Amino acid sequence: MAEVIGTLLEVACLRMPWYTDLRVVFDVLGGREWDFDWLVTDLECNRLPPELRPPSDAWFFRGDALSDLVRREADPVQFVWGVLTCLHRGTVIDVEDLRVVPYADGNPDFWRGSPRIQHPQACVEIVCWDGTAVLLITTQSDLTASFRAGFPEAVDLAAFNSRQR
Repeated sequence: MAEVIGTLLEVACLRMPWYTDLRVVFDVLGGREWDFDWLVTDLECNRLPPELRPPSDAWFFRGDALSDLVRREADPVQFVWGVLTCLHRGTVIDVEDLRVVPYADGNPDFWRGSPRIQHPQACVEIVCWDGTAVLLITTQSDLTASFRAGFPEAVDLAAFNSRQR
């Protein structure tokens, strides 16, 4: 199994006017969101586009559809809380019967040791943390490299957690 690498972006950066602007995150990742399918859970936004409105608590998108949803809004959506779980294209998920529901709000596991991806079929998690931080947890070293190159302020999450003790 590939090593899981966690990266935290929580300090002010010029590239992103507010945290959890997924347009900027997707730009930094080079549009790779198109390569995957996405499970979106534990969502709280400044306003919800129609595709993300209740009664659902979980949504499943192809990468192109999620990219379109994030990028088409003239007034960008701020993802205050949420987990975007990246799955290999073609993965079958029943959002009505999830055995594992990735969550951010109240999840202490991000702030201990080396965080792990929550969903067993996932290869990446993008976590929107209270509108103040973005976490990238992944087995994809190229995505980690792109994220850290695009956000030089980002730090290794395991190292950050070890300093907080």
